[in-house]
Amino acid sequence: MAPRLKTLVIENFRSLRGKVVIPLDAQVVLVHGTNGMGKTSVLSAIELGLSGKINHLVDDESGYQKYLTHIGTSGGSISLSTTGGLQADGRTGGTLSFASDAFSSAPLLGADDARFFAERCYLPQATLGRLLEIYDDQKTNSTSPLTRFVKELLGLDPLDAIVDGLYPAFHVTRVRNLVPDFRELESERKAVADQIAVNSKAITVTEVAAAEKQATIANLIAGVWPADAPTLDHKTDLAALRSRLLSDREEDRLLVELTTLRAALSAARNSWQSLPQDAATRDRVEQERQESSLSSRLAAWRQGQGAELEAVLQNMRPIFSDLPQIDADPAHAHATAQRLATAEATRCRNVLATHATAAHKLQMTEAAIQRSSARIEELNSALSVGSQDARSLANALAGIIPHVSGDICPVCDRNYEEHDPTPLSAHIAAKIAALTSEAGRLQSMATERADESSRLSNAQRDKLSQEQELLTPDSQAEYTNRAASVENFAAKLEQLKEASDEGATLTRDAASAREAAAASRRHDEVSTSILPEIQRLVQQIVDKSLSEFSNVETALGEAEAIMEARVKAAEAVVSVRVRALSELELYEKDMTAVAAFKKKNQELAIRRALLDKADAGIDSLRENAKSVSEAAERVRSNIVKSVFNTTLNKVWRDLFVRLAPAEQFVPTFKLPEGERAKVEAVLETIHRSGQISGSPGAILSQGNLNTAALTLFLALHLTVPDRMPWLVLDDPVQSMDDVHTAQFAALLRSLSKGLGKQLVVAVHERALFDYLILELSPSYPGDSLIAVEISRNFEGDAIAKPRAFTFTDDRAIAA
Repeated sequence: MAPRLKTLVIENFRSLRGKVVIPLDAQVVLVHGTNGMGKTSVLSAIELGLSGKINHLVDDESGYQKYLTHIGTSGGSISLSTTGGLQADGRTGGTLSFASDAFSSAPLLGADDARFFAERCYLPQATLGRLLEIYDDQKTNSTSPLTRFVKELLGLDPLDAIVDGLYPAFHVTRVRNLVPDFRELESERKAVADQIAVNSKAITVTEVAAAEKQATIANLIAGVWPADAPTLDHKTDLAALRSRLLSDREEDRLLVELTTLRAALSAARNSWQSLPQDAATRDRVEQERQESSLSSRLAAWRQGQGAELEAVLQNMRPIFSDLPQIDADPAHAHATAQRLATAEATRCRNVLATHATAAHKLQMTEAAIQRSSARIEELNSALSVGSQDARSLANALAGIIPHVSGDICPVCDRNYEEHDPTPLSAHIAAKIAALTSEAGRLQSMATERADESSRLSNAQRDKLSQEQELLTPDSQAEYTNRAASVENFAAKLEQLKEASDEGATLTRDAASAREAAAASRRHDEVSTSILPEIQRLVQQIVDKSLSEFSNVETALGEAEAIMEARVKAAEAVVSVRVRALSELELYEKDMTAVAAFKKKNQELAIRRALLDKADAGIDSLRENAKSVSEAAERVRSNIVKSVFNTTLNKVWRDLFVRLAPAEQFVPTFKLPEGERAKVEAVLETIHRSGQISGSPGAILSQGNLNTAALTLFLALHLTVPDRMPWLVLDDPVQSMDDVHTAQFAALLRSLSKGLGKQLVVAVHERALFDYLILELSPSYPGDSLIAVEISRNFEGDAIAKPRAFTFTDDRAIAA
């Protein structure tokens, strides 16, 4: 017997809050619920337990896994069990756990079987309305899901692999994308050709530049050796010419001597111009008298008001160790001390104010702690006399459900059928729903106690923070005394403001007088030391004595003019020699570069010949690949034309006509045309007279369009080998009239009782739900049906109420 889906346990999944247990061990399982109750979530949970994902949401870029958890809960889980193993490993269950930031799955099916279930065994409500659109969607460089199925059915994968594998051979651009080495070959061929052209152009340009440099060098060496300048051509020994230019360097030595003498003359002029004017020398006596007067006034200030300011600063230094001295700038020392005293007084007052504020807040916090503690005691008393934790018992029963097999209780080993004909699993599920509703009142009181505990914890943390801001009595007294002391210092300093400004003025004036007197004394000393050096330089350059000039400035000016002329003449000769050497070096480099370019072009010509030969070989391989691909296309076309129109179209037509006998247009697959046409499962309609019409979406009504989509899905399910016995449909009856619905119920009965499929069908309408229970009810021994109704209790928790139906002999005796 094929394994069935047995039990589904869901907790906090999408619209289902709390833990829900749904028995599935029946040939037919019907799920009913009003909008938003979670019937679609139940079928999605089955898909997740089997495959580990919701396939029609996989392409959602927002990431549907983040939204699986019910809002307001921390996480959830799904557990699905079967009556037997479907895989070779014998596993009989799949599990899934999730949260807003986590997703972990251990599905029952492997990747290949999971894809088969999603495409052939499960039809979600979101997919039914656009099933034909999905199947008929032809995308560039890809195939539709229906085309993939057709290829799998006809066994065209090997031929498709040959055609697709050799497809790039028909166009050189595809070969480039497929074979990086071919792209590199083309790039290298182009690079070699471009490099040869670049080298040839470089040879021409370099030879022209070398000829220009040759003419320039000839003119320069004619200026260096006017009488015996050598001839420069391609036979000239360039090394010997460079050696001669380097060995004859008399102009360099002369230029060094002239530059040194000019530097000494410039230094002498700068020293002379830096001396004070003669008027400063004549006023030296007055400057020394003023220096003495200002020094006496500064000393008197330091004995009087300066001493008072120094005493205040000295008293402040135990508190402010970095106070400056008043000797350099009394005003700066006074301003610094007053700023530090004012800032310290403000800091002490702020610390005392913070202490007072913290003491007040602490009193209010302690009162809040007392109120919260009293309220928690009241809630604990109320909860202690309440009923037992019904939710814990419900969770315990939910944990027992996966271990229930038949009607034998796993706890007491008694047969429950002796007590009640209802299945034991259905009885436990109903008990869980009742216990979940009972837990509401205690939950609200526990929530209030948690909120009050949170407020108590926050108040206790605030108390610790406020106690840390309190000062000890000793610290409070210390800050009070320190504030009074520094405020007293600030008041005294304010009284000495004018005295400090006066001391600063006297200090600056005395320093200026000392500098002026010292400058006058240095003038006589410096002028006496530099005149002999000026005399020597003028005599050496101009060949005249310093006494022959009207003043020193005139002598220095004439000497500098003569030096500039001599230096310029020497620099001109040296510049010609240096330029000749530079041009000669560049000329040698040009000739070397020409030889290198010519040698490189010879090597590139050999490389280009090899690359051209390789390219010709690739062209030959491409022609052979084209021949093989065309042969494979012809074989594939013959297979498609011979078998395509037998199985698929026949099964689909039979199912569609059975559900919609009055419809004149029947949907079908369109056959490919031509030997090289691609295998694409394109949909069209055919009138019962045989005339071909448009696509199903353009011809059929909405009701028959849904019927076409549903029967196409069932046809694909029935055509492939029977890999798994389950068929899951989410509200398949959409826009169907009563005739369609009755025919669909008969079709489901055939699938279940004739083909042995386990059906899980979710429906929205209550009347249809009751009708399907009647139509699909057990009709022979061993047949079974479970009807599950999804609802919510007053707290918003989901509740699943199952009803089990088994076969019962009709003992009525006909009259």
